[in-house]
Amino acid sequence: MSAMLPAWAQSSPTQGGSMQQPMQGGSTQPSPMQGGSMQQPMQGGSMQQPMQGGNRAASLNAVDRQFAAKAAQSDMTEIQTSQLALKRSQNPQVKQFAQEMIQQHTQSSSKLKPLAAQKGITLPKSLGTENQALLTQLTKLSGKQFDQAYMSGQAKAHAKTQAVYQNELKQGQDADMKAFAREVLPVVTAHLRMAQSMVAGR
Repeated sequence: MSAMLPAWAQSSPTQGGSMQQPMQGGSTQPSPMQGGSMQQPMQGGSMQQPMQGGNRAASLNAVDRQFAAKAAQSDMTEIQTSQLALKRSQNPQVKQFAQEMIQQHTQSSSKLKPLAAQKGITLPKSLGTENQALLTQLTKLSGKQFDQAYMSGQAKAHAKTQAVYQNELKQGQDADMKAFAREVLPVVTAHLRMAQSMVAGR
């Protein structure tokens, strides 16, 4: 498939373990979802007992709830579109990227779901209108057209997801949600850069 996308084959941004780095290192550190690190109140003392009783939900603001919903939809979208890429794409670089998306967004989702449940948040089960439109578009494509649409969609989706995570860190209230966002944001940023690099290298 090098004739299809020569620049991708010449310099694969996924080689050398660059996709694994955001998730490694941090995985050997105590997870912000474990131990007492999530018990810390927010600065200013506005959250005195975030993990006790009804205060779990009381610690959330509208930004926290919106963040959880959008992060969940992002994970689902990345997983489903990437599963399609493994079936439709014939380009080894695209398939490798897709495999990384499935693996790392599955990890992200596995951390978000119990956190949301702990906070009393019901996560959406649908992709959302815009994400569903992308998935539907991809199901109609194949070959080079699929690769281009998939990678372009990945770049745009990760740019939006990055903004969602950054907004949570700036305007979110719940310490646990912010810790999750802080942990996953570097992974989202790495995905965005890789997708942009592959799109630019077409």
